[in-house]
Amino acid sequence: MVTAALLAAALLSAAPLEGADLGADGLDLEAGDLEALSPADLDAARTAWRYFERNYQPATGLVNSVEGYPSTTQWDLGSSIFATLAARELGLLDAAAFASRTAAMLRTLATQPLFDGALPNKAYDARTGAMTDYANHPAPRGIGASAIDLGRLASALQVLARLHPEHRAEVARALSRWDGCRLVARGELRGAQVDAAGAVARVQEGRLGYEQYAAHGLEGLGLDASQARRYDRFTADAVVFGVPVPHDTRDRRRFGAVDALVTDPWVLDAFEWGLSPEAAPLARRVLDVQRRRWQVTGVVTAASEDHVDRDPWFVYDAIWADGTPWRTVTSSGDAAPGLRGLSTKAAFALATLFPDEPYAGVLLDAIATAKDPGRGWNAGVYEGGRPNRSMNANTNGVVLEALLWKALGPLHGAPRGDEARRLEVGKGGAAACAATAADEGRGAASPGALAPDPPASDPVPGFRLDGTFFAAYRGVDGPTAGGVATLWPWRYTFLRIGGEATPESRGDHGPSRLLWGIGYDDWHDGTFFLHVDNWGPIRPEDGLAVRSAEVNAGYRLPRWCVASALCFAPMAAATAPFAGGPYLSARLNVVVARDWFVMGGIGWTVPGVLEGPLGTPRWRVVYGFGRSTWAPGSLFVTYYDWGPSYRDRNGVLAVGINWGFY
Repeated sequence: MVTAALLAAALLSAAPLEGADLGADGLDLEAGDLEALSPADLDAARTAWRYFERNYQPATGLVNSVEGYPSTTQWDLGSSIFATLAARELGLLDAAAFASRTAAMLRTLATQPLFDGALPNKAYDARTGAMTDYANHPAPRGIGASAIDLGRLASALQVLARLHPEHRAEVARALSRWDGCRLVARGELRGAQVDAAGAVARVQEGRLGYEQYAAHGLEGLGLDASQARRYDRFTADAVVFGVPVPHDTRDRRRFGAVDALVTDPWVLDAFEWGLSPEAAPLARRVLDVQRRRWQVTGVVTAASEDHVDRDPWFVYDAIWADGTPWRTVTSSGDAAPGLRGLSTKAAFALATLFPDEPYAGVLLDAIATAKDPGRGWNAGVYEGGRPNRSMNANTNGVVLEALLWKALGPLHGAPRGDEARRLEVGKGGAAACAATAADEGRGAASPGALAPDPPASDPVPGFRLDGTFFAAYRGVDGPTAGGVATLWPWRYTFLRIGGEATPESRGDHGPSRLLWGIGYDDWHDGTFFLHVDNWGPIRPEDGLAVRSAEVNAGYRLPRWCVASALCFAPMAAATAPFAGGPYLSARLNVVVARDWFVMGGIGWTVPGVLEGPLGTPRWRVVYGFGRSTWAPGSLFVTYYDWGPSYRDRNGVLAVGINWGFY
């Protein structure tokens, strides 16, 4: 974990300047502007802090994500850190209590189990710090890691280390455990999840707003999230109530990802980093269209992701989702009618960020009753007027974070006016990650994670060794068994060698085959391949005679996915057997649930060029089906027939297991 060590060292080295006027808590005594907060602001802060007082777990320093439910996610942990910082800054938490809570939380981060030993799991039991699933059931291995959630946590930890340098070493210790290279690939965000078969899939994460916000936090750790930070790649406008609303153009039906445009990432980016020139006009339109909806319909609008107090317990009240404005959807993209509401945190954040807007007062008035002074702020008010009584860390954390911003300004710039003390973390991380050889597969998206994008964003693999052991039945040979090892010395170049026993083979095929291959094969979409293969029948006593070898060249076209679990992957190829009869072919792979496939194709023998043996047909049909995966330790079962026709008895039914060293 080279990146983790580098970012930890950078954190430790970023000490305050000598002579800085620091209070006992590490804060610049000249920083902050508590006079900017009104009595109503302080009352809102006290209400929000009551949630964290009542749902705090002293054994771990963690906070329940939802009242009375002892589970937490990394996103909610980030909200809890910002809330605790705000409570200290606003005088709701004394120095001793702040130090105790922060030390307990950081101690948990430095010792808790990690998903695959590499990254914080998506969910933990807040009482014990043990990994769980989203239902808070024990999950000893973990269920995956979310780059979006960890981007928020990374931002919160960086602000903690800046505002309270006495905790910088503990923050560095916790971050030193992360294998940050697993969170990015060629500038994109990558999460991980475990599928039903137990295999780990790396998936692209993020849609407009969330993607850029989380990338900002991870870039602060020295990771390369430059592509994810861009607003110009997948953004288009749709006019709603006369306002050009920005939205993500990646179709949920193709990528299996919820593309909800909501308020949260825009206001959080502003609170923590200050809106960039690219983001500011988009954020403004997010406000404008919601204000315009109120003006036209009379419905006060501040759309957010939110916990709700009934099944399905979490929804996205989207400004735009799945090609339609004002949709409310679940984490899987299903419609959730009747659950649309005014979000407390979105309304409070917008009113705080745009205080001079007349709409700010409208928003604050609309949520004035969405609280219990002894417990905290409710999630919001349903549009029919019923309260959404979900009480949760994210709602109350964002209220406190908004007030912390109001006191200090952009949190990664605080204390204001002292830019020399800004932390620089993770120097060299991006270069270290460029050498990472991780390529853990691809899969469907879980809630909060998104389906795979074009695989050109995957990291370039390095030196590795993998292979298979198999048993098979081939029409011309009968039962066989053997193994193949493939060495990948650089990128996608390979050298393959293996053998199989064919004791019942008839004719001149002999009792064994020597298998080999060499070339370049990037198995991702939109890539070319070129290699020489020899699958026999070459007997060991024949040496490396190549009469039965062939040259394969081709191009894998971009796949088309109806949903994350159903994809169509076409390929065009040219094959030239050394024995003659070169042919062109086109094939289509239909992939279901990531590993199961049906393949079919047709080939045409080029006339007049290296004519093959007498009787070589002009056309050939190829097909196959089964379960195919390259993950080490996984099982496969496949049937392939490469023609020229079924009469040639070239079909092979195989079962086996994969292995690998990386």
